[in-house]
Amino acid sequence: MTSVAEQRLMLALQAAELGTWTWDMASARTVWDVRLEALHGLPPGGFGGTFEHWVEALYPDDRAECLRRVEKALADPGPYVLLHRCTWPDGSIHWIECRGRVTVDEDGSPTGTIGVAIDVTSREQHAAAVVEELEQEHHLVESLQQAILPSSLPSVPGVTVATRYVATAGPTVVGGDWYASVPLPDGRVGLAIGDVAGHGLGAVANMADVRFSLRALALGEQDPERVLARLNQVVELFEGDTLITALYGVLDPEKKTWSYCSAGHYPPVLRMADGTTTLLAASGQPPLGLPAEYRRYDTPVDSGAILVLYTDGLIERRGESITTGLERLTSACRDGSSDPEELCDELLKQLLDEHSNHDDAALLVASLA
Repeated sequence: MTSVAEQRLMLALQAAELGTWTWDMASARTVWDVRLEALHGLPPGGFGGTFEHWVEALYPDDRAECLRRVEKALADPGPYVLLHRCTWPDGSIHWIECRGRVTVDEDGSPTGTIGVAIDVTSREQHAAAVVEELEQEHHLVESLQQAILPSSLPSVPGVTVATRYVATAGPTVVGGDWYASVPLPDGRVGLAIGDVAGHGLGAVANMADVRFSLRALALGEQDPERVLARLNQVVELFEGDTLITALYGVLDPEKKTWSYCSAGHYPPVLRMADGTTTLLAASGQPPLGLPAEYRRYDTPVDSGAILVLYTDGLIERRGESITTGLERLTSACRDGSSDPEELCDELLKQLLDEHSNHDDAALLVASLA
């Protein structure tokens, strides 16, 4: 006759649809209750009753991992968790989650295992569907961004431009980093870079709006401060609740000047032909969408000079000051190649590693002939 405690346990197992097992190593017998047999698509008494029969019931691709976990638990007796698939006689695949514990004798040596199991097929199928949906969205976002941010940009005679964009790993993390190059009618070229806060389709859509707006405004305005001022009006009107940084400047290959303004963005790095490398002045102005009067900075450049524009993903690291990241970037630019394409690759290789903030990174490098 079962005790009240045993009856309560049986009711709890039944209500939770949990199956149970006992594996006795001495007798080489494994006992499944009828609920555990049902979880594997077997009729009452359909389980063979040995450890080997349990291994055979596992989905082939899951056997090695399950055996490894059991062996690890036996070597250091204690609780363990298994998640595996099984194939029912009708061919359907089901997911089983098991929570077991190693039993021991008076000397602490393992004598077998006991545990409970539950069907988690619905949970795993839902998780797989979510992952597939996220991957599809990531592919869509990435394709859209690649269309908006081409790998090569237009330039003007005397100026060579190279760009790179590196997205964070993982689904739906493609962000709003952007860059642009605008050939101007008088032989100058407008160069821009910026960052839209957030990730996914929303960030990419906002990025596209800002980038296309800047390119159109740059063709109608001569001065960088006027371009940013007009762009700020556009953002206030259409993207007022979005945080957007931007840096825009004009490189003049004939007069050998670089004139730029910044809206909350990190300053450019300039390397002169003699190797002198400088982090140019930061404006201190807020991001786009906020009231601001943009100050223009004019810097002389020489033949062979290189400008490096970038986003925060290239310099920010966890637990580290921005100053350190900027110094690391400046040093890498100083020691890098004079070829814009090669310098882009060198900077990404040196500055993006396991210590980075796992954020998007955009890079625009321009050289003056």
